[in-house]
Amino acid sequence: MEVKNDQPSNLINFVIIGLIILSTYLLYSLTLAFYKSHQIDIYIQDFEKENVRIAEENKKLIEEFDYVTSDAYIDKILKQNKGLINPGEDVVVIASTPLLGEETNTQASELSTENLENVSNINKWKMFVFEDNPLR
Repeated sequence: MEVKNDQPSNLINFVIIGLIILSTYLLYSLTLAFYKSHQIDIYIQDFEKENVRIAEENKKLIEEFDYVTSDAYIDKILKQNKGLINPGEDVVVIASTPLLGEETNTQASELSTENLENVSNINKWKMFVFEDNPLR
């Protein structure tokens, strides 16, 4: 019987196991690098979106600043707050609600002495002080 020396097969098994461990480590390192690269790309995209939003906000603020510093805006504010009237302009006031006298006269005429019992005391005092009505 011949006994063979198992030295070469042990060496081959050792090399194969070493290559498997090395390739597993390289695959892990490559996967980790791709994952970090992906995370960095997402981070960059978020900052690019934020930069676009800030640029739009800056554009709006610059437009608003240009409007506020314009002569037309200054003229408008002076007209609203200080009553500025430029030469050749006529002032026209358009009321969105009826005038005080018009509204209260119709209310007073609709109220009769019979309906005054249903009116609250506050409204009776308002009518007494500010309106022409049968309570005086």
